[in-house]
Amino acid sequence: MEMEQIKNMYKLNGLTDYKLKTPEDLLKVHGIDFEKISGYNRLDDLTRTIYKKFIVNFFNRHGLESRIDLLPTGIYHVEEINYLVKVEPEEDYFNNYKTEILAIDRNGLKSVLHEYIDKDYEKFPIVEEESKKYIRFEYKYSCGDRLKSEWLHVIKEGKEWY
Repeated sequence: MEMEQIKNMYKLNGLTDYKLKTPEDLLKVHGIDFEKISGYNRLDDLTRTIYKKFIVNFFNRHGLESRIDLLPTGIYHVEEINYLVKVEPEEDYFNNYKTEILAIDRNGLKSVLHEYIDKDYEKFPIVEEESKKYIRFEYKYSCGDRLKSEWLHVIKEGKEWY
């Protein structure tokens, strides 16, 4: 979509300040159905509510030109587990051997969403595990002539992310 086309879509939908008001505006203006994003159907009601606030804030914090190229690809409530090793037992620090990102569905069932392994540390015993839960938003955007994938931690009721 060109810039004038996107501006016209906002105006046609009564959004003369070029700001989305509801997640439904995303479909009307950008053709993106926020409920069809991968992982949405597995979210519990609270996480869905947070996601609805977040997706509007996320798009509104980008300029119009950037919004044209944003493509949400996933929204998940996840548990991230890091498996830590020590190369030398007397060292004060750990090395991350493996990270599992587990999607948690509305019934508490978990499934592996992503897994990362550092083969350099596979021969060392796992001495500690660290775990944290958060909402994970995945998206793609144009970078020159290619699409880049990114993901964010969504925090503070969908008002902040990093």
